Amino acid sequence: MVSQYATQVDRQDRHRRASRVIRTLGLLVVVLCMIVRPQHPGAAAPLTQDVVLVITSPREGSTLSGQVAIQGTATHPSFVSYGVLYAPGTTVTGETVWQENNPIAWDVQTMVVNGVLGTWDTTQVPNGSYVLALVMWEAGSGSPTAYFVNNLIVNNEEATPTPEPSPTPDAEQTPDALEPTAELEPPPPAATIVQPPTATPRPTATPSPDDIGGPIDEDDEGGGLFAPGLFSMDAIKEAATLGAQLAFLIYAIGALYVLAKAAIRYYLRQTRRKSSS
Repeated sequence: MVSQYATQVDRQDRHRRASRVIRTLGLLVVVLCMIVRPQHPGAAAPLTQDVVLVITSPREGSTLSGQVAIQGTATHPSFVSYGVLYAPGTTVTGETVWQENNPIAWDVQTMVVNGVLGTWDTTQVPNGSYVLALVMWEAGSGSPTAYFVNNLIVNNEEATPTPEPSPTPDAEQTPDALEPTAELEPPPPAATIVQPPTATPRPTATPSPDDIGGPIDEDDEGGGLFAPGLFSMDAIKEAATLGAQLAFLIYAIGALYVLAKAAIRYYLRQTRRKSSS
């Protein structure tokens, strides 16, 4: 009896354990089915909308020129509209004068997420410091929520003025219509330069053949074919002395040449004898 009761208790315990395992496996199968079930776009639960109001570009301290895209986000669960304003100054204060008559964007009734909130044409404002404001209205609220960007510098190049063309005289204008020009005074007469009289050359006497062959007159300093004193005794003696000196010099050079040649031959003979002995 005891053994049968123990066997029955053991069976009931196994049955409870198996039931627990089956329930656990069933729960895991349900969870896995929910995870791997394809999510259709129409069946996705709508995301909750957060309140986001921010300008991401331009940032504080930026220098702007031309057409500037104002980027950021404007979302709210009770969104109505938003607008973008600008004002001169470096920091938003209670005395900031917003340009409500010329806003960058106004009464935009579509929310923007990381997109363009509006485009600011900075060429329509003077160069200088400005601030921006992103304002958003929500349903049931009497005052908007605002986000500010300080110290934005607008710096556009100033257009250079186009020079106006100078008036040109009319081609059909007659010479009579032109202004009379001042009459020029005649130039003063040139001074007459008197040159000194030139000397008249005198004719020179042409020597005849008879004059050339005539006798030489030693007393005539300017006449004759040869210069006076050319064949004097002193000149003949000086020429003879010079000739004798030249002859002696040539003879001495020849004698030295002969002696040198003889000395060289003697030296060569002595050298040959020594080498043969």
